[in-house]
Amino acid sequence: MTPQTVTQNGSTTKPFDTDVLILGAGPVGLTLANLLGGYGVRATVAAAGEKLIDYPRGVGLDDESLRTFQTAGVVEQVLPHTTPQHIMRMVNGTGQVLANVAPGAQDFGWSRRNGFIQPLVDAELLKGLSRFDHVDVRFSHSLLGYVDDVDGVTATVALADGTRTTIRARYLVGCDGGRSITRKSMGVTFEGQSSPT
Repeated sequence: MTPQTVTQNGSTTKPFDTDVLILGAGPVGLTLANLLGGYGVRATVAAAGEKLIDYPRGVGLDDESLRTFQTAGVVEQVLPHTTPQHIMRMVNGTGQVLANVAPGAQDFGWSRRNGFIQPLVDAELLKGLSRFDHVDVRFSHSLLGYVDDVDGVTATVALADGTRTTIRARYLVGCDGGRSITRKSMGVTFEGQSSPT
């Protein structure tokens, strides 16, 4: 029999496996895990893939992103994989420049636009989590669904071998990208266009 906990409001729930369950091991999920780890919050990162994705889905970081990495204690590890004052040009099929973004300001300590090599930055963010015994990363954990209640959320995930397990958390944060199952299950719209597959 699964142990039960009676809460102050009288409901009965399973004990929590983690405080925050983060779905997705991309830059957003891994950054959040580093921030939470630094504040002593128990967190579990669940990623559908068997390892970090080894190709970029993003190419630019702004100065606020670098300040966030600084707060998370990983900026020195991330900086070698960035290019400050990154210039971006948008061209049409004939090579005509439609827009030129060349931010030269550094008003708040960091370059406003930075190119970055996402797989290398992701790898540094993952390494940063090794500082925390209370942060766990689980690959090959695909979300099948979740049920929330007044105390938290119970997520059902499929493992690589097809077995299912549950993770009980106080909070569930969807950082699972453009095709997010978390967003879809909540009925949240996605502004813009993305690949249908």
